[in-house]
Amino acid sequence: MRCYRWMVPLAMVFFATSALAGTQSHGSDQHHKDLPSFKKADNNDDGSLTYSEVKDLGVSKKAFKREDLNNDGKLSKYDYKYGLK
Repeated sequence: MRCYRWMVPLAMVFFATSALAGTQSHGSDQHHKDLPSFKKADNNDDGSLTYSEVKDLGVSKKAFKREDLNNDGKLSKYDYKYGLK
C-alpha cells in the first residue's frame, strides 16, 4: 500500500513532462514547412537563393545565416530543402 502513495504522483509527473516535450517550440527559427518550392522561391533563376529572395517568405536573417554553411550569402537547393524547409 505504501508504494501506491508515490506511484500516482510519479506517473502524473511522467505524463505531464512527456506531453510538454512534444509541444515545445524552438522559437522563430524552427523549420518552415509552408515555404514554396525552391524553384518558386528562386526569383531570378540563378540556382541559389539570397536573403532578399527569402525574407518575404518569413525566413529570419538568423535562420538564413545558420543555413548558409559556406558564408557566401546564398542558399543552395540542398540548404533550402534540408535546412529551412
